[in-house]
Amino acid sequence: MKKSYLRGTRLKIFLAIILVFVSLIAIRASYNSYTKSAETFYNEGDQFTGNYSGYTYIKLEALEELDIVDEKLANDEKFYMVQHEHGFVILKATKDDIKKLIHSSDVPEGKIINVKDKHLYSLIDIIEEKGSKGRTNISSELLDKFKAAEGHSTLINGRISDVFKELEAIRTTVNYKRKLQEKPFIFNVYIKVSGTLYYLSTYGLPAFIVLVTLFLIRSIIKEIRKARDEYEELFIEYPETEHDVDILIREAKYINKNLRVLIYKDALVFYGGVFNFELLSGFSKITFSDVRDSKGRVTEYTA
Repeated sequence: MKKSYLRGTRLKIFLAIILVFVSLIAIRASYNSYTKSAETFYNEGDQFTGNYSGYTYIKLEALEELDIVDEKLANDEKFYMVQHEHGFVILKATKDDIKKLIHSSDVPEGKIINVKDKHLYSLIDIIEEKGSKGRTNISSELLDKFKAAEGHSTLINGRISDVFKELEAIRTTVNYKRKLQEKPFIFNVYIKVSGTLYYLSTYGLPAFIVLVTLFLIRSIIKEIRKARDEYEELFIEYPETEHDVDILIREAKYINKNLRVLIYKDALVFYGGVFNFELLSGFSKITFSDVRDSKGRVTEYTA
């Protein structure tokens, strides 16, 4: 047996090291989210281009209120056709969401909101047709309504007219389709304005990780101090052990290597985890038990 203040804490130390690095990464990400603008993130490549995953940024050009009806719409929610730098996509939003999206204190009157000249960048949440575990986010009926919206959207029809004018001299079916696909309409997703969940994941989760890391480090320090104090008590009670801790095993009256417990003279010593030393005079009865996993294997002994 070797004297070790770290016995029983090595796994915690390993986890703490990992959590420190995770905390640093999380803090850096939160700091960037707090200090960087939406435009900066967008220009760095974090932008919606048709790839469907999580939160990202969009450069707005125009919004058009649609007449799509769906039973899952809240009283103040509507669907909008959004024209952005890379094409078109459906938005599900309330008036307050629109205010956040266009960075305004009110919503302009009319079915079309043109913001192309304002260079607006906004954070959005992309909702895919199928969610986690196969959950349906967009029903087949609603998907059909999204598809149909392409045919009567003023924004999309305006884009088609612009393409006709641009290709008037060299108009061919191939050129026409290729030009339209440069800014496609993605109909099998819709977007939402980021809400509370985003801010919890961006700021709340890193704070939680940091707290867990600090509590774990505190626990490690307490256990190391406890081991140090226990060794000091042992050396005071039995001075011969200070320079030869192995004597505990060599001259033990009783030892159980499975439980990692022994009796040395008039003391009970636990050396499996954090070192623990107690005089037998402090006990009237000692009961040992084990903890087993689902397969019946012993994972821990307690006394």
